[in-house]
Amino acid sequence: TVLVAVVDTGIDSNHTDLVSNYVHLGYDWVNSDSDPMDDNGHGTHCAGIIAATINNSIGIAGLAQVRIMAEKALDQNGGGYEDDLANAIIDAVNRGAQIISCSWGSTVPSALIHDAITYADSQGVLVIAAAGNTGSNTPHYPGAFDEVVAVTATDSSDLPASFTTYGDWVDVAAPGVNIYSTYPNNGYATMSGTSMACPHAAGVAALIWSRFPNWTAKLVRYQLQYTSDDLGSVGLDQYYGNGRINAKNAVEQSQPNHDVVIANWQTPTQYVKLGSQNIINITIF
Repeated sequence: TVLVAVVDTGIDSNHTDLVSNYVHLGYDWVNSDSDPMDDNGHGTHCAGIIAATINNSIGIAGLAQVRIMAEKALDQNGGGYEDDLANAIIDAVNRGAQIISCSWGSTVPSALIHDAITYADSQGVLVIAAAGNTGSNTPHYPGAFDEVVAVTATDSSDLPASFTTYGDWVDVAAPGVNIYSTYPNNGYATMSGTSMACPHAAGVAALIWSRFPNWTAKLVRYQLQYTSDDLGSVGLDQYYGNGRINAKNAVEQSQPNHDVVIANWQTPTQYVKLGSQNIINITIF
C-alpha cells in the first residue's frame, strides 16, 4: 500500500513492466494537464528502479512492489522551473504519497522548493534526492536541505562514482553506474548518475515502510541509514554518508524496543585529554 511519487519528466504509464504498479494520481505541471506522460525517458527509468514488476519474465525487477505515481515537472529536455517542482511536491503530498523521489537539482538553493519540502516533512512524507553529478563537494539542492535524504552514487565495485557530488551533507550512497531500467515505449536503457542512485534509496525506503507500516518517516529514514553498509572512512564520510544502502539489512533488522535509541554519534577526535573539552554530536530517537 506504500505510494511513491516520482517528481521528474513523467512516467510512461503504458510500459508493460510498470503498468501493474502505476496509479493515475499525478499531474503534468509542464503542459498543465492530468496526464504526466514521459516525453524524455528519465522519469520512466527512475520509476523502473523503484517498482518495475517482479517475476513477470520481462525486463527488470524493481526494488519494491509498491504503487508509483508521476508528477511531471521537468520537460522533454529534462529542465524545469522551481514553481512547477514545488507544485509537484505539494501535490504529491496531498495525493497521499509517503515517499517522494527527486532525481534532479541545482547548486543554487530555492526557497520556494524548500518551502514545499518543509510542507512534505511536516506531513510525515520522506523526501529523497540525488546528490548531483558535479564531481565536487559543492552542495546540491534539494539534497543538501536537512529535511531531505541526499544520495550519492557508487559503481559495481562499491567505489564512489567519478561524477558523484559529495560532502558532509550526504546521507547514504546507492548504485548509480550503468543501471539498466525501463524506458518509454516498452524499452529499456542503461543510464548512470545520482539520478539512478536516488530511486534505489527510495525503493529500499519503500521496502522498509512495507515491512514496518506503522513507522514514521523519520524512523524509516533512520532505518535506511542505520542498516547501510559502512564503506570508506569509518562512520559518516563525505562519499557514502552513513553507508551504501542494504535492502536485506533494512527489512531484517527491526527497530530496538527501547524508549530511547541513539541513532548515530560523531566525535572529532578518538580521545579526550583529562581536563580538556570536546564536542560529541548525538542523534537520539
